[in-house]
Amino acid sequence: MASKQKKLDYEAAVKELETLVERLEQGDISLEESLKLYERGVLLTRDCQDSLKAAEQKVQMLLQQSGQSNMVDFDPESDPS
Repeated sequence: MASKQKKLDYEAAVKELETLVERLEQGDISLEESLKLYERGVLLTRDCQDSLKAAEQKVQMLLQQSGQSNMVDFDPESDPS
């Protein structure tokens, strides 16, 4: 049975994903290695999605505690910067 790897923080997971993509794009690895990298990438992507969802939930809770009830979608066209 394969041991489960320790879950990385968001930034480390994104960095590892970038490295995996670079290796896959080079195309000089075997099919078996490509599949292993792809599988690792899927797991890292899930971890990133979980981290983002947890952060969004935390922001939602903080907004509710401060009296604001709902988050609004970001509209880059209305960004004043």
